[in-house]
Amino acid sequence: MKLFQKWRASRSLITAYYFQLAVLLGLGIYGISAVKNLERQFDKLFSQKLIPAMDISRMLELQFQNRSHLEDYLNEDNLSYLNDIHKNNLSIDSLLDVYLSGSTTLETEETADLRDFLRFHRRYRKEENLIISLHGTGNKEEAMGRYRFQSNIVFTQAVAPMKKFEEVEIRLGKEILGEVKTKARNISWILFSAMIAAVLLAIWIGLQVSRQLMEN
Repeated sequence: MKLFQKWRASRSLITAYYFQLAVLLGLGIYGISAVKNLERQFDKLFSQKLIPAMDISRMLELQFQNRSHLEDYLNEDNLSYLNDIHKNNLSIDSLLDVYLSGSTTLETEETADLRDFLRFHRRYRKEENLIISLHGTGNKEEAMGRYRFQSNIVFTQAVAPMKKFEEVEIRLGKEILGEVKTKARNISWILFSAMIAAVLLAIWIGLQVSRQLMEN
């Protein structure tokens, strides 16, 4: 009878020991998987939201630079301003091609904003070229008048979709960041709880072993 009790106790200890190993193994696998998942979420936040937001800010910056260069050209007749406008427009076109070519992952709302920007940007560029042409042919007063009135309206329409795009990027970025924070908190609680369970199990095994040694 006593031998049977010892065998039963030993079996319980062995079962508890292997259960603890299984818990620790599962904990390690879960931890590695969870960290990889967080890495993917941060990569999504960086590549799909932060970089596009930076590029859109760059496009807006180039648009406002062109607006300033155009006014400087009308006032100073310095052809270097036209070269800067041309370079900025090439950069804007290049960025638009990247995001509208389908090679990047954008939400439907983001793509719609970019297409609106492209449409109004083309309209503004026509106005921009007309003003430059008028100024170059000696119609300086008419060119300045169009710059101050007609082109100002079209310019405002052109930058509005970009500002909306930035707001969408910020909102979506915050949503992703919120998901990451929630997952990180859940992972912390799960790992902490599993760690406490493993420690309690180890203590229980230790007490059982000590009791058996004392009985023997």
